[in-house]
Amino acid sequence: MSDHTVRLKSTPVKPTKPPPTNRKEMSAFHLPPDSLIPNTDFCRTWLNVHDVIKELVLDKKLTKLAEAIHKSKDELCPSSEFIVFVDNHSFVPTYHPNEIKAGAPDSVAILESVLKKLQQDERNRIPWHLTLTAVEEKKAVDAKVGPAQCGAYLGYANQARPDMVGMYGLSVSPRSFQIQYSCPAGLATSEEFNWTAQLGGVLAYICTLYLPRTDFAPRDTTISLATGRDVLGPPLWDIDVGDKVYRNCKVQFVGQPWTRMTWVAEAETDDKEGPTVIKDSYCDVRTPFKEGDMYEILHKEGSAPGFAAVDREYEVKYKDTPITVSVKKLTRIKTRLIMKTSGLPLTKCRNIVDFFKGMYDILEAHRWMVAERKLLHRDISHGNIVVEAKDAWKIKKFEGKKPPIFIDEVLHGKHAPPMARLLDMDNCANLDRRKMKSKGGKGDDEPLRYRTGTPKFIARSVAAGRILDNFSVMPMPKLQPEIAATYEEVHRNDSSKLRELSDANGSTHGSRISFDRVTLYSEDCSLQVADFEHQPFHDAESVYWCIAAFVLLAKPLNNDIDEGQRQLSQIWDFMAEHEVGNAVATRSALISGNDWAEWLHKDLSFISKLMTDLTRQIRPEWALLDPAPEPLHLHEAMQRLILQYVHDWEKNHLNVELDTVSCRTFTPVERKPMAPKSKHPLIGQIITSSTLGKRDSNSAAPLAQSGSKRLRKTGDDEPLDAELAELQQAWIDSQSTPVGSEPLEYAAEDEDEDTSEFISSLLHPLSRKFTLESKIDDANLLPRKTVAIALWRGTPDIRAGGEERGGTK
Repeated sequence: MSDHTVRLKSTPVKPTKPPPTNRKEMSAFHLPPDSLIPNTDFCRTWLNVHDVIKELVLDKKLTKLAEAIHKSKDELCPSSEFIVFVDNHSFVPTYHPNEIKAGAPDSVAILESVLKKLQQDERNRIPWHLTLTAVEEKKAVDAKVGPAQCGAYLGYANQARPDMVGMYGLSVSPRSFQIQYSCPAGLATSEEFNWTAQLGGVLAYICTLYLPRTDFAPRDTTISLATGRDVLGPPLWDIDVGDKVYRNCKVQFVGQPWTRMTWVAEAETDDKEGPTVIKDSYCDVRTPFKEGDMYEILHKEGSAPGFAAVDREYEVKYKDTPITVSVKKLTRIKTRLIMKTSGLPLTKCRNIVDFFKGMYDILEAHRWMVAERKLLHRDISHGNIVVEAKDAWKIKKFEGKKPPIFIDEVLHGKHAPPMARLLDMDNCANLDRRKMKSKGGKGDDEPLRYRTGTPKFIARSVAAGRILDNFSVMPMPKLQPEIAATYEEVHRNDSSKLRELSDANGSTHGSRISFDRVTLYSEDCSLQVADFEHQPFHDAESVYWCIAAFVLLAKPLNNDIDEGQRQLSQIWDFMAEHEVGNAVATRSALISGNDWAEWLHKDLSFISKLMTDLTRQIRPEWALLDPAPEPLHLHEAMQRLILQYVHDWEKNHLNVELDTVSCRTFTPVERKPMAPKSKHPLIGQIITSSTLGKRDSNSAAPLAQSGSKRLRKTGDDEPLDAELAELQQAWIDSQSTPVGSEPLEYAAEDEDEDTSEFISSLLHPLSRKFTLESKIDDANLLPRKTVAIALWRGTPDIRAGGEERGGTK
């Protein structure tokens, strides 16, 4: 019967409550009374129970099996804490050392105690440094994409967990699952396991989280999270170096996954002790030159001026055995270098004159290490140069009779410290074959044939892996009499006689172009590859590229007006998009154009003539000269030019203060597919122009990704293989790929050049850190039965006390 009640028009109408928009509002939604009281008759009233289910419930064998599984954790590892898997698909884990702002694993595993803290914390965000494993879930149609994404997350986690040697991951779909293991030696992926027939693989995966393998180190016990801090906040680390423990070490840089993965942290020290920087690397055991050995040679007469002071280097051990990681034929060993120098990145140079002074001093330090120590750096870049450096008090002072002489001493006649320091001997080569043979080395020239260096700053012929065919006559610059006499006087003991070299009668740097050699190379291009070697002038060219990159983006202090943004955009793209090994050398546009007056900020136009002269010295292929000029001839030419111009600028009081926080901006032309975004620009082999229009922003990233990852469309419109290739290519195109692993013949070198960005932030809280997105090698995604087999092997190792011990719930 219908309701005929007459309602007065004046009856107030209750406002309609808007629908809930989040979980908090949903929990406050008005539910029917008593609707949440547990109902003991619910199953009988609302559910249908099949006879088969009744039989399973009453099956005693099945009941005993379930009880046994429940008890297995306590029996296998009673001292361990439970591990719990947490849904994470909408949230990017926090506090990645390279400030990754994208990439959310569908699920991650953490300790149960961490989960309890998260549930009481309003941030409710899982930090990368507490992640134990990552799980990626895919639909059946997207199953082949899962390992690529999961592998990327594991690479991120490797960077964030210096205390874990490697990390396991799981990629699942309705039809199958695959297990992965990621460590600095590479990424291994299992075959596809069927859920019904091969469920043991998952059990082995879980078991290994509780009971790590005993035949290789699962973790580095010398590193642990600093105590007494909020574990959900930004991490600091305690590092045990044997004779002491450095507390509250702050991470400054982490290199790419699946490479040397250099990890750099600055220790918390007092003024009395001075700076301490700890650098961990997973070095290829085939590498003929060790960084510690290079520093030992460099500092044999005390701490050499112009370089980082070093305490010692040693192999990090786990249970008295060096920590090693192996994937396929590659084996890496973890080494630790303790440095006693810190400084500011090159981007913190306060004025343009000091910058060029620093570049002169870098050339001077490098030519000293070649001439006096027979060492070749091979990786000069912005990341390996610091300014305003400070040393610890207890370093041994230099006692040699032939120290490098820096520019301020030449200009002002008094002993002066360097304006910049050259760091990072990871890719350094020992040119003294006698010492190599005495230490068991081959003593041949093969290491000089490896292509090493940071791609944006690498010399052109090194990037190409061959001798170029650019020949032109370029005489040695001459100093004006006013400064020439002082220059020759301070270098009167230089045995090379380069300081007095003067070209005449068409000579170029004391030699001449061999047109016979030019003809020979034109007839047989393979000889250009066969005759290639990394020479000292290649490192001098790297200094030129450091100068070019800096001055292009340099912005005067308190001057945001820039009339040359269009010209900058055009030329910077050529440098930013440079690729090693590419048939088209995009950076050659700077050499051929040489129009610095158009490219620079108008306030810096007075340096354009110096840049033009430097570019002319860089243009020729110096390997075409016969006889070969003095090895350090290009250093000499560049230093003379810089010295003369700096002398004139100081004489005329010409200088410009620089903005050390931001650089010139421009509208980039995007040419590359973008990888997952990060807060900071990508520096390395390919630098997408959109990431380099400006320096990093201080704006905070959103708390969560926009949109649910589960709702994002991934592969309905194209074949799986094409999608996988596109995903991997997006990663590869944004990478800073190690070049040292790509020699002309066999790669025994391990070059992680974006590690070269590492001490650029050495060690200053305001300095830029660069995100190193990670390349996933196709071969690492191929199914490997050995992964699952490895999970099963090994005797149980029941140990207490480790933070990462635990199980799954």
